[in-house]
Amino acid sequence: MEFDSSRRKFLQAGLILPAAGLAASHTLDAFGQEPAKVQTWRTLGKTGLKVSAVGCGMGLEPNAEVLARAVDLGVNYFDTGRMYMEGRSEKASGEALKGKRNKFYLATKTDSMTKAEIFKDIDDSLKALQTDHLDIWHLHSRDTPNKITDEAVEACETLKKQGKTRFIGVSTHDVNAVVDKILKVGKFDVVQTTYSYPIGSPMRNASIKKLHDAGIGVVAMKVIVAVAGFIPPKELRLKNEGPLAAVKWALLNPAISTTVPYAKNIEELEMNFRAMKEPYSLQDEHLLYVRNQEIRPLYCRMCYECKGKCPKGVPVTDELRYLAYNDFSGDLKQAQMNFRSLPEEIQGVQCSDCSSCAIRCPNGVAVQERLVRAQEILA
Repeated sequence: MEFDSSRRKFLQAGLILPAAGLAASHTLDAFGQEPAKVQTWRTLGKTGLKVSAVGCGMGLEPNAEVLARAVDLGVNYFDTGRMYMEGRSEKASGEALKGKRNKFYLATKTDSMTKAEIFKDIDDSLKALQTDHLDIWHLHSRDTPNKITDEAVEACETLKKQGKTRFIGVSTHDVNAVVDKILKVGKFDVVQTTYSYPIGSPMRNASIKKLHDAGIGVVAMKVIVAVAGFIPPKELRLKNEGPLAAVKWALLNPAISTTVPYAKNIEELEMNFRAMKEPYSLQDEHLLYVRNQEIRPLYCRMCYECKGKCPKGVPVTDELRYLAYNDFSGDLKQAQMNFRSLPEEIQGVQCSDCSSCAIRCPNGVAVQERLVRAQEILA
């Protein structure tokens, strides 16, 4: 379905900005259907769960005051992970949310591959989170089809039958690579994936729509990372509303069930919360467009066009994503933790040794320069 003509005229009329390409912004025809209207509640696919359009990513080091305030505001979707700070994030979240469990839906994740490890992880998660069941149990960081194994799927189905989780899901950074495998398996209720104004693309939107059309709830993560930090442009310094615009943009997509932005403090939380109640505006589009151009050489769009092209085996997208945790979120700890999970021989590669880089980024990222920085500060 096309945008209605009044909305198209509204957008186009205001997009006469210094950059001529803005009038053809990917926002105009991003989703292949009419954008979603502002709404507080959405349905999480075939689960039937009514979730707040803005959820809460609890992050590596949850802020107890932020989590409590989120519940008070009516946020009812909370997301964490067993691997975050080796379980300490879940433990802190469980303490912060004690006595409030009936007020929200709870999702966490495992990056384990075997049945035994997955079973142990969920028991440890339940204990840390002080609950007898989860609402969503994700297989985490499944970025290639071969990481969604029969053994892991069987483990998740068993846990669902045991009542330890109500629903099962997959989290992935590369939804295009795994969407067909997820649909073929036919067992998953929810998919959590990277999605933001800089990362949004026709192919990614098509994959997300496939999941939505199959009744699978889609949770958007990393929605605000690229606009939340790293020397924001003048407009964002003055208004500090780049993250708000970014969440509103993600919610334009009717296939997105909820988002899980992380908030370091109550001010950020309340700004994210506003996205459920305010329409996406021309000012929002301007902020995001300007920001997107500013970070073009710095921020990886996770298109994965560079996959397998480095002759030294560097997983380019992964290393640039780890760097973004530091450069755009100010989280050196998470950046280093992820980098150090790479094989030692990969950690030892020095891109500064190459006279030229084999990667030519179609999105304009200065790949070699960014990889050198990643290796200097994260190794």
